[in-house]
Amino acid sequence: MSKPNSSYPVLENLFNSKVRIKVLKFLFRNHPVNVGIKDLSKRVQEPLDLVRKEIKELEKIGLIKKLNHG
Repeated sequence: MSKPNSSYPVLENLFNSKVRIKVLKFLFRNHPVNVGIKDLSKRVQEPLDLVRKEIKELEKIGLIKKLNHG
């Protein structure tokens, strides 16, 4: 049996953060939702700066559309 190919950088990057997982869970469970980053931060009970960072990464890879960064 051969070793699994580590050619899945998107998946590795997608699930490497506790905050990112909480954000994704919230967004998938509440789809469609119109939520700003401040509200999202409160709902997932994580600091605003960390949620903002994760949202930018998810937007960059095209997994989510632009959220209200206010």
